[in-house]
Parts: sequence; C-alpha cells; structure tokens
Amino acid sequence: MADYKDIHGTTVRNNDGVLTSAKTGELFYDSTNRNFSYRFPNITSAGAWRTAANMNTARAYNFGTAGIKTAALNFGGNLDPGGRTGKTESYDGSTWTEVADLNDTRYGNDGAGTYTAAIAMGGNAPGFTGNTEIWDGSSWTEVGNLNTGRSRLACAGTSTATIAMGGRAPSVTAVAETWNGSAWTEVGDLNTARSQLGGAGTSTDALGFAGSPETGATEQWNGSAWTEVADINTARIAMGSGGTSTSAFAAGGEPKTGKTELWNGTSWSEDTDLNVARQTLGGTGANNTAALACGGDAPGQSPSYIAATEEFTGAGQPIGAWSAGGNLNTSRENIAGSGIYTAALGFGGYAPSASAPVGNTEQYNGSSWTEVADLTTARASMGSAINAPYTATLGFGGISPPGANYRNLTETWDGSSWTEVGDLNTARIVLGGAGSSNTAALAFGGNDGSGLKDETELWNGSAWTEVGDLNTARKGLGDAGTSTAALAFGGETGTAVTGANESWNGSAWTETGDLNTARGELGGAGLQPAALAFGGRNHSDTKDAETEKWNGSSWTEDSDLSSARRSMGSCGTSANALAFGGNTGSPTTATEEWSGSSVLTKVLTD
Repeated sequence: MADYKDIHGTTVRNNDGVLTSAKTGELFYDSTNRNFSYRFPNITSAGAWRTAANMNTARAYNFGTAGIKTAALNFGGNLDPGGRTGKTESYDGSTWTEVADLNDTRYGNDGAGTYTAAIAMGGNAPGFTGNTEIWDGSSWTEVGNLNTGRSRLACAGTSTATIAMGGRAPSVTAVAETWNGSAWTEVGDLNTARSQLGGAGTSTDALGFAGSPETGATEQWNGSAWTEVADINTARIAMGSGGTSTSAFAAGGEPKTGKTELWNGTSWSEDTDLNVARQTLGGTGANNTAALACGGDAPGQSPSYIAATEEFTGAGQPIGAWSAGGNLNTSRENIAGSGIYTAALGFGGYAPSASAPVGNTEQYNGSSWTEVADLTTARASMGSAINAPYTATLGFGGISPPGANYRNLTETWDGSSWTEVGDLNTARIVLGGAGSSNTAALAFGGNDGSGLKDETELWNGSAWTEVGDLNTARKGLGDAGTSTAALAFGGETGTAVTGANESWNGSAWTETGDLNTARGELGGAGLQPAALAFGGRNHSDTKDAETEKWNGSSWTEDSDLSSARRSMGSCGTSANALAFGGNTGSPTTATEEWSGSSVLTKVLTD
C-alpha cells in the first residue's frame, strides 16, 4: 500500500511546534504537542451584505433593476410622495447617478440586461401595460409591447433575449413571453400563476420563484417548458432577485424581511440577512456570490420608502487577524504614527509616567520599538502624515503643557531628528491627518478649544493653505490616504459619535458610505480605495475592538482587535496595519499587527 511519501513525494515533516511555513493542506508532526496537523486559509463560512451608497431617489413597489453588483441600473417604481416615476439611476460600484428617465412613468415593472443595455417591460402606468423600452446607455426607446399587459411580473435575460413571467393582468397570471430583440412571443405558462415573484437566468434557462399568492414554489425554464424544482425556504413576495439558473439569490420581501436565500442549482439555503429588512425592493447580480439590493419599502421606518443600497459578497472571503507585536517602551495614549507595519514611527502622546504630554519618539522594525530623538515640543493628540515613511514624516497640531495649550506647531522628521516648520493656520487637537511624505500632507477636523472644526489645510512642504471644509465638523476621527486622496471616518460630533465617512479628491470632501459602527478616537490605515478602521469609543462610551475594511464604496466588519482600545497610534495598509499604544482602561504599551488574511491549524484526532 502507498504511504504518505509515495503519494505526496515527501515524508511528513517533524517540527517543534506549529510549522508556520507549511503549505496549505500539508501534513506535519508537531513534536511539542505530539500531534499531526495541517494548515489552511481562514475564510468566511457565510456571505455578507455591506452598506453601499444610497440611491438619489428613494423608491419602492417593484421597480426594474439590471446589471451586476458593481455596474447596475434601476428604473421606474413608486415615490412617496409623488406616485409613479420614470426615474433611472446608474450605479458604478460606488455612487448612483441620475440618467435619462423612462418614457412611461410606471411601477410594478421589471427589467433585465446590463447598465448600458437594458430592457424595461410591463407595470402600472396607470393600468396594466405591456409597454417595453430599451436602454442604450444614454436614453430609452419604446419598442414592441408585451402581448399581455401586466404589472408585478418577473423577467430574466438580456436586452435582446428575455423571458417575462407571471404578474397581474389584472388577475394573477401564469403567462410567459420571450423577447428576441424585436418582438414578444407567448411560450409555455408557469405551472403556478403568481405575481411579485423573483426571476433569474436567461431567456432559455431561467428560474421563477416565490410570489403572490404567497408561495415558495420554484420553477425552472429549459427553453420550452417549466418544471417544478425545490421550494424556497421562506415563502414571500416582492423580493430582490437575480443570478443564473444554477446560482441565484432572493433577498428581502413581503412580509417585510431581510432574509436572504441562495440557489445552487438544486436547492435553496439561508444565508446572512440584509442589514435593512425591506419589501418591494430592487435586486440584481451575476450570481449568488455577488449581488445588489436597493431601495424598497421598510414599514416601521419614517419615511418607509428608502434609498438604501447593500452589496452582497458570498462565502469564501479571506478573514484577517490581529496578532501581538513588540511593546512600546513608554505606555501612552493619544499617540501619533506613520509608516508601514514593519517600519513605523510613533511619537508624542499622553504618558501617565509623566502625567503630561511627552515628546517621546519610537521606531518600529517589525518586532520591537527603539527610542529615537524626541519631538522638539512635547504634545499629545496630534495629526500626522499617516502614510509617510518612518524616515520622512510630519506631526502637526496637538496639546502641550503648561495647562491645555492648543498648538498649531508643525514638525518634520528626517529619520534622525525633528525640526519645526510652518505652523497650521488653526491650532487644534484630536485632528485627522493624511499624507505620503513630509512635504505633502492634509490636516482636517479637530477641536480648537472653542468647538469642533471642519477646516482642512494642505501642506506643500513649507506652508499650510486652507482648502475645502469637511461636510461634518468633528474631532477624534479616523484617517487614511494622501494629501490628494484621503478618507475621514468616524469621530465625535459634540456629545455623540458618528459613522460618517468622507472622501477627499484634492479639492473637496464628498460624503460616502458610513462605518457600520459609529465611533470616535479610532485608528485608521490604508489608502482612499482600500482602508481599515479599528478600535475607538462607541455610543455607550465603551472602548471598541471592531475592525472594518473599506473597499472604495462600503465597509465590511472583520476580526476584532485582541484588546479593545481608543486613542491609539496607527499606520500601514488595509492588508498589513499596526495599532499601538492607546487606552485599554489605562494607557498601554501594547502593539498589534494586522494581516488581511489568516491561516488556521487543524489538529488530526483519532
């Protein structure tokens, strides 16, 4: 019989402890713990919905949606107030943009295709209509009508090859029709007549599922006939849906729910709920691992018609992890930082050993901190050029003794010493900072002693210039990015904390997707398209350990810090970051290193 070496070409390696260099699935013997083990990537076991940018116009009541998660189109629907609409919006994965309206205002319509080539059909305009329109990327054109005018139908396919199924005309119908790019043709009826159903697939290989009267029935179309297959687990109507005949999703629906189910070609399985339960929403997606849900009616909210958008990513995504790094030499909070996780600088902060702000500067080499030259002026609660290298960074603002002396001082670090340079125009503390060098930085927000600030200043290597203000004045905010492309997220707005997130384009701030957990005094790392937020202080004034990842349009929760903390130093990227110092109940020296992916060890047992 073949042994392990015959099969894998090598013997089982013997190691004193876990063999961290083992390849995925490679068996090794841990001689310390006397067991056989192997290592494998740590990935998500379920999908997740993340909050994305709101539509410009809240709407509900079965409007059409086409495209994929990062490139979608929605059209028609009902406004409250306002009634039927022809409004059309295009989604690029980060923002919705209003484009040309449908020719016919309607609700209860559906649609298919892409965000540059879509089809809209049916609806109530008023009365049951068969009107069909084609979108070419810039405008809608009326084409041949459905043979059976109807509302609250479902469809699947493209702008040139579509199947429309079910609906109300005015009674519930089982009629199905296919579109060939120029005309509709009646084909085989659904087995179960229904309206407000979900649809997925193509004109020759489609699914129809759930619907009214309330049912969980699922049917599959093979190009000539419908066949009943496995029911959805939760019967419902008016859900968001999309995908293919072998990889589909259903999300939300009536009675109001956030339930999400995924179809794998033979059965439905429940997955992670929408963050906002809703009904009569829009939905689209390429498959059951990448989907979009938008708008809808959320009874109980005021107003109940919403513009909320959520993006779904399926299971199998890497899970990050925090691990212990070398401790700072001096425990402190409200410390500033810059650099990367293997070459970082931490400076200033409040040290209980001194009962005051300090000028201590420490350099990190990936395993330990070394004390180097102090700041010229000891202070805490500074901003920094967070993405500048540890050999050429900038520290600005902050508070220093005697008393509460709010500073506008700026100091530049050249790798061996600090030098005072041009002052900020506005002295302030607990401000945000961004920048990639000691000659290009951004300072924003904070507190000047009289109140919260929204001012932003740009550093050019010799002087600060006031530029466009933040939309939300705040202090204790998280930061990431450079002087021309930054993020400002979270913070404190008087007596409350916020999850507000703003993106800087070099001249102005734009509000974008909020953090899932509002908090202040948090850490940040990364760049504008890919950032990390961690720790902080939440609504209940409790220290937070949560970590969230930013993908350029929305935040997703990931693995927590090992120790909840606020007012820490931070730097690095979204894939490899550093959190150091801060307050975990008292000022700390603890450092944690973030890896955007992690590995698990499985011990084999008898």
